[in-house]
Amino acid sequence: MTAVSLAQVLIGGLQAGGIYALMGLSYYVILGATGILNFAQGEWMMLAAVFGVVLLGIGLPYPLAVTLSIAIATAVALLAERLVIRPLQARHASHGMLMLVLFAVLIVVRHLTLHAFGPAEHQLPGPLPERAIILGNGLFILPQTLVVYVAVAAVFLAVWWFMDRTWPGRSLRVAAIDPVGAQLIGIDLGRVRLIAFGLGGLIAALTGWLYGPLFAASYSIGNTLGIKGFIALIVGGVGSPLGALVGGLTLGILELGAARYASSLWSEAVSFLFLIAVLLVRPNGLVGRHGARP
Repeated sequence: MTAVSLAQVLIGGLQAGGIYALMGLSYYVILGATGILNFAQGEWMMLAAVFGVVLLGIGLPYPLAVTLSIAIATAVALLAERLVIRPLQARHASHGMLMLVLFAVLIVVRHLTLHAFGPAEHQLPGPLPERAIILGNGLFILPQTLVVYVAVAAVFLAVWWFMDRTWPGRSLRVAAIDPVGAQLIGIDLGRVRLIAFGLGGLIAALTGWLYGPLFAASYSIGNTLGIKGFIALIVGGVGSPLGALVGGLTLGILELGAARYASSLWSEAVSFLFLIAVLLVRPNGLVGRHGARP
């Protein structure tokens, strides 16, 4: 174990952790504002990456392909809210029933994507050249890793600004703390739910363009990323965006450290071991839950 080795683990761990943190954030904006756990978040990420490959394949310019693929994935997230969640909530369906139906949406979207585009994995190009940047003494960093760092910081700051400084964002916070009180002061919970699903879908879709250039785009990538994002949120604490960030970054560093110094087989197990350990010691997560729904 050398300083260079530890630094390389930190670089890679923060890269993976940043992606987990964004997925955790996409869960947070929906769960916090509506109380609904949407396990289909990973599929919105997958759709953005897969449609990105398709749109680039037919010759669209890179910025247009990025914009359209993210818009398509976000639109599907909004459709899931309008066509599935809204009618069920009008019938006073429980949160458990909503979670089950969203899981069914996950299966349908995944298999439709498989039948439409096939099982093959495709590399999604990033906005920067792929050649690694050598930092010296065997230490390197990929340009896409820098893109991940910048994007994660920008998205978390943008979400903080939106929820703290804008009326729609503050409506989400009020609805998270007291839904009944929110209705009494004129906040439309249906509109809050739509905003939350749209914002969550947008964040997940953007994550697809951070993940795809580092690994690959295929119909199945939403499975692992969806689980890791959820673990990141639970470990960090569901009460604030900071929980998703802390949980995601910690999880990424632990996973890469386990893979580097123990075995690649441990990189998957460590996520769940860490989840169990944190919940046993701090059931509310590393950051805690301030103002979140019970």
